[in-house]
Amino acid sequence: MKHVKYIPARGKGSGFLLMCAACAAGVAIGSLPAVNMAGDCSPWVHQYFSPSLCGDTVSAIFARTLLSSLIFIAAAFLSGTFVFGQPVGAALLVYRGVGIGASVSAMYAAGGLRSLPAVVVLILPFALADLFVAVIAVREVLRSSSDLLRFMVSGEKRSSERSSFRLYCIKFAVLALISFIISLAVPLMSYVFGGLL
Repeated sequence: MKHVKYIPARGKGSGFLLMCAACAAGVAIGSLPAVNMAGDCSPWVHQYFSPSLCGDTVSAIFARTLLSSLIFIAAAFLSGTFVFGQPVGAALLVYRGVGIGASVSAMYAAGGLRSLPAVVVLILPFALADLFVAVIAVREVLRSSSDLLRFMVSGEKRSSERSSFRLYCIKFAVLALISFIISLAVPLMSYVFGGLL
């Protein structure tokens, strides 16, 4: 009688670490002087991670922060519906990191060490929460894209395509709701701690 050895699944922890590495690479790229200079004027670079780049009113900060998050979630959602969405998902994580790096660098360039409390209170909590949402979104992109690729290569179908897609949509709707809550917190923090800017 043959003995079957249980081999633990690998790759889950390493996949998470790779996604975190993609975020960190984006932050490093966003901190480069050339990217930082471009981020001063382009919202496509700084992605409104710094409240000081969003405008002077609470409503402007909320609207621009939410818009930035929803654009990312929509791009992630769409990339998960394609067979080759995996590299797009990784690129989106790097891109999100670039926005954080550019925003922090711009604030540091404007205020030096005096800007450190503002960075810690007004940028980092939102940035970390947003990166958490981004990593979860890209994880779903990788799963969906892998399922599609498996079906294209081997013809292996999932148990229920319709329920799988419905679950995929629900997950992204929840992520959009979390982003909405985060975007509500950003102008509130800016209002309370506006003196740090």
